[in-house]
Amino acid sequence: MTRLRPARIATVRVDSEVADEAYHLAVALLAGSPRVAIVDRGWCRVDARGWSRRGGEPALADTLRRAAEQAGYPSVRIGVADTAVVADAAAMVIGESGTRIVDSGGGREFLSSLPLSMIPLSDELIQTFHALGFRRVEDIAARDVSEFEARFGPDGVRAHQWAQGFDDEVFRAFDTVEAPETALELDPPAETLEPLLFVLRHLLARTCADLASAGLCAARLELDLRGRDGTETAVAVPARPTRQERLLYDLCRAALERAAGLAGRLTAPVIEVVLRIPRTAPPDARQEDLFTRRWRDPMAAAAALSRLNVRLGAGGVVRPSIRLDHRPESRSVWEPAEIGYGSCMNEAVESPDGAIADVLHLLPEPLPLQVWMEESRPAEIWGDAGHHELIAAEGPERLSGDWWKDPYHREYFRVCTRDGSLLWLFREYRPSGDFRWWLHGWWD
Repeated sequence: MTRLRPARIATVRVDSEVADEAYHLAVALLAGSPRVAIVDRGWCRVDARGWSRRGGEPALADTLRRAAEQAGYPSVRIGVADTAVVADAAAMVIGESGTRIVDSGGGREFLSSLPLSMIPLSDELIQTFHALGFRRVEDIAARDVSEFEARFGPDGVRAHQWAQGFDDEVFRAFDTVEAPETALELDPPAETLEPLLFVLRHLLARTCADLASAGLCAARLELDLRGRDGTETAVAVPARPTRQERLLYDLCRAALERAAGLAGRLTAPVIEVVLRIPRTAPPDARQEDLFTRRWRDPMAAAAALSRLNVRLGAGGVVRPSIRLDHRPESRSVWEPAEIGYGSCMNEAVESPDGAIADVLHLLPEPLPLQVWMEESRPAEIWGDAGHHELIAAEGPERLSGDWWKDPYHREYFRVCTRDGSLLWLFREYRPSGDFRWWLHGWWD
C-alpha cells in the first residue's frame, strides 16, 4: 500500500512573480524526487525520502535548488521537516534564499517562537487570537485543545493541531503523463470563425479519445491559432477537470468568439490550428446514492460555471463565503466561484423536518426606518421600504463590540408583517444617547 504522506517533506518556494505556472517548477523538481505536489503559484512540496545514502537531506536541498535555478527560478527557499505545516514555515522564515532543515520530532519547538502568521490560519482567526492576547504559536500549543474546540469548533482544533506541528494533509503528487496535442493545417487559410469551429470539432474528438485511453481529464486547454503574421492563443480553463467533448467545444467556441469580436472575423488569416492540454488530472468519479434526496450532477454545475467564466472573464462569477465575525454585515464576503475536485454541490439546505430552511438576505446598506412601539416591541414601521403593520415581533437580541475601531450597540428584532414578510430590524444606540431604527434584511 502506497503511503499518502511521506515521512519527511521538503517545501520549495520561489518568487511568485517569476513562477507563472507552478507546473513548470514541479517538473524541474522531479530531479530530486519522483513525487512532487503542487500547492500554489511558485510553491511545491517534495517527498524527501530516499536520500539517506545520497548525502542526506542537505544533498536533496542542493539538488532541488540547482534544478529550480536552472529552470529560471531565482531566490529558492527550501524547508525540510516531518510535516507540511512545519516545512512550509521553515521555507517562509528564510530570507531571500536559503535552506532550513528541522530535525525529526522538532516541529513544535521550531514553531513555538514564530508569529501566528507562519501557520495557515485565516486572517479573521489571527485577528481574533490577537484580540485574546495570542501572539506566538506557542501561545496556542501550550493550551488544552478543548478550549479551542469549545470556542472555535473545528477551526480551533485544526489551529491547535498545526501549532503542535502536526497536520493531516494528504500528499497529492502531480501527474507527469505527457498530455495530448493535436494540430491541423488549413488550406485555404481561415478568415472567419465558421471553418475554425468545424476543424475544432475534429481536433477535440481526437483529443478526448486520447484522454480517455490515458484515463485522464483536461484541467487546462490551450488553442493556438497560427496565422501568417504571428500566433494567437485562446485559453479555456474548465472549472473542473473533464473530457466531455461537448463542454470543451463550448469553452473553445466562447473563447474564439470573444477573440473575434462582434464581426466574427479574425485579425489575420489562420493557417494552422493546434490544440493542446498542458495540464491534466485524474477523473473525479462519484457514485450516486439511491437514497440521497435532491442529488445533483456535480459536472453539470462545473460545466455551467466554466461557460460563464469564459464569457464573463476571470472573477465574473462569485459566491458568498462565511467569515468569523460577530457583526452581521461582516460575516460574509464574495469570492470567485470555484468547484474543486471533491466538491459535489448537491447538498440541499433543509431543516431537520425536511422542509426548506429560511435564508436570511442582508441589504447592502441598512435602510432607515420609523418604528411605532407597543409594550417594548415594534408594532408598526414605515420608511423607504413602505408602511407595514406588524403582527408578531421577537427580540431583542443585543449585539455590541468593535470598541477599538467602530463601537456599536444594537438590539435586533425579528418581525412579521401582516402580508407575511419576515423582516430583521435593529435599533442602534449612539454615544450621544439617542437611537435610530434600521431595516437590515429579510428571510425567504
